[in-house]
Amino acid sequence: MSSDTSPPSGYRLDSPARTAGGTSGAPLHRAPIAAEPSWVKVIATTLRLWVRRRILHVPDTGKIGRARTTALAAVSAVVVVAVVAAVVAMNAAPASRRAGQAGASTSALTPAQKQAQAAAAHVLAANTTAAATWTAAELSDQAVVGCDPATCAAILQAGYGSSGQVVLQRGVRLPPAGAVVVATPVVRALYGAQLATTAPEIIASFGTGPQAVQLRVVVPGGQAAYAQAAASAIAARQSAAAKLIGTSRVHIYPAPRQDLTAGLVDPRLLTVLQRLAARTSVDIYAFTDRGPAADSSAPFRQAEIIGLISRRAVAGIVRQLEALPDSSRPALAIVRGPAGNYGLTLRFKAPSPD
Repeated sequence: MSSDTSPPSGYRLDSPARTAGGTSGAPLHRAPIAAEPSWVKVIATTLRLWVRRRILHVPDTGKIGRARTTALAAVSAVVVVAVVAAVVAMNAAPASRRAGQAGASTSALTPAQKQAQAAAAHVLAANTTAAATWTAAELSDQAVVGCDPATCAAILQAGYGSSGQVVLQRGVRLPPAGAVVVATPVVRALYGAQLATTAPEIIASFGTGPQAVQLRVVVPGGQAAYAQAAASAIAARQSAAAKLIGTSRVHIYPAPRQDLTAGLVDPRLLTVLQRLAARTSVDIYAFTDRGPAADSSAPFRQAEIIGLISRRAVAGIVRQLEALPDSSRPALAIVRGPAGNYGLTLRFKAPSPD
């Protein structure tokens, strides 16, 4: 795998309607470019000049009589029509052959095969829609996303707020380390084995088989470094979790305790929970929001805290969290339980830093 970290050679897509390269700044002001003349007009002009010079022996700037003008126009028109007819005939034959081949290929399918094709297309569309929806809801606006043109448009249509998309097509390199690649069948066909080698980490997957759509993270060093990096990340999260578990003000239910000891909690959550526990009691009820069908080493990015007695206690925690820097501040949601007590969810967006 190449270690090149220069900006990818694809173009950015800021809206579904934008399909050319450029940035999201002010539009460039360029002098208008005159439209090129049609090839029919070029042929007619060339023939007219040839007849004037070779047959009528009249200079380009010289005048000719009405009769000669009529004859010149007639000759030019006849020759142009003949040339157009020849070109159309030449183009029609290959087009006809292509249409015939496509028709023959389609008609060669049995009804069962046609039904299977339609079903596969429907499944792929559903998987792509699910991946676009998840990306818009769960992926950080700061992430660089590589996707094929149709999927990029679907992601933006789903409400994704970032312009950091690299449209993947023939001749475009995969984006640099840390980027997320939406691996549709189109993208897998473009990059083949290079995709799994360059972006080995799967943070979400929708569907199975040929119609599956995966969200993969480009990892520095590729596949060779991924297994070692994943093991190191789990060990670091286990060490941080042990400190949290040993904090006197933290009460942890059995299921989240298992997640902590297994090193499956996002390090950003561990840091925030440790800060909260320094000032108040924290009851951790669950860790959730792992990507669907993600790699086993992918961490949970949401924590559910329960047992807050009053709105005053909730407000105190919220104030603590709002004082954190943007990169360290989770999204918050307050819920109220049937017994009248309060709960709080803390969530970070994907991908996790390690």
